[in-house]
Amino acid sequence: MEKDIQLLGGRVSEDKELIAQLVHEEVVKNVPAAQLETNKAFIETVTKTRIHFVELIGESISNSCDVRKVYADIQEWGEETGNFFLETGRSLEDALAETSLYRKHIGTVIKTEAVHKKMELQLLFDVMEFFHSLLDHAAYSYTQAYTASYQRKLKSARKEFLELSAPVVPVSDHIAVLPLVGNIEIDRARYILEKTLLAANQLKISVLIVDLSGVVRVDAMVAEQIIKIIQSLKLVGVRSILTGIRPEIATTLTEIGVDLKVLEVGGSLKRVLEQMKVN
Repeated sequence: MEKDIQLLGGRVSEDKELIAQLVHEEVVKNVPAAQLETNKAFIETVTKTRIHFVELIGESISNSCDVRKVYADIQEWGEETGNFFLETGRSLEDALAETSLYRKHIGTVIKTEAVHKKMELQLLFDVMEFFHSLLDHAAYSYTQAYTASYQRKLKSARKEFLELSAPVVPVSDHIAVLPLVGNIEIDRARYILEKTLLAANQLKISVLIVDLSGVVRVDAMVAEQIIKIIQSLKLVGVRSILTGIRPEIATTLTEIGVDLKVLEVGGSLKRVLEQMKVN
């Protein structure tokens, strides 16, 4: 029985290039020739990956007696390939869609060889069951690695975004502007508070103009964070001036109990800078 299993695994490994080609042909059957030519280098890389995967499946079937090592090898492949394809821009959906193609073409090779060699039906069932479990584990490992890498990239991108969210821009020796743009959710507001205090200390400014003209929406929680920025700056001796306050923002500030009279509010950023004679 073990010899027959090794024979089936060996046949899969031997037909790795053919199987990879069949998978490729089905994947690209509706892709324009011009697009294929443009992506020729990437397609070659993907083809090599497919060949390696088919060979790995064949070797895993041949070595099915060592289940722990087989699954460890499959997982290693999934992790490496998932990370690689994320970095090269391949979608998770496209990669997982190929699973059914591997099932079909590798399965056909196994069944054809088993029939040709007149192997017992029970052995074929066992091998096919093991083969399907290998594909499922490969898909799971690939998905886990791809998703984990994607989450790390999102976290890194968010960190970069936050670092650009508090651009304290000096316009003179003692005056700086903090232009706020877009939606300011609570996490971003807290980050802005921390970065603004740090920048104010580093730049040795005495006046910070907080411009809200580019802010899309300010809810009660975000408004509270803006007030905290102003209050915190006051504690370290920095005068704050709010500019670009639209009626809806003023309404929000009023609704949370902020007395606009205690805030130093200017009109537009341009007007305040002109009044302060900043060139």
